[in-house]
Amino acid sequence: MSRSQSGAEPPVRRRRRPAMWVALAGIVLALLATFILGPRVGGVAFAGELVVLGFVRAVSRRPPYGISARSRAFDVTVLMGGGVLIAVLALTAQNM
Repeated sequence: MSRSQSGAEPPVRRRRRPAMWVALAGIVLALLATFILGPRVGGVAFAGELVVLGFVRAVSRRPPYGISARSRAFDVTVLMGGGVLIAVLALTAQNM
């Protein structure tokens, strides 16, 4: 009898992964804001999302699935630094 036919397999535990879904929703909302309200608003929205995700990564006990890649310090630096840089570029760019 093969393993797939036996009834002794443990049930598959589904995980929700909220940080990943919130990050994806933020990207979609920033993209919609870019098309509806303009690139400056979309850039600031995306930058705000990166800063919030960096804060979540900084204060969470376990690394959240979907927003953690390396060490905590590296992830926070990249997320928050990237967010600040994108916000500065979005707010100072000409002809937007």
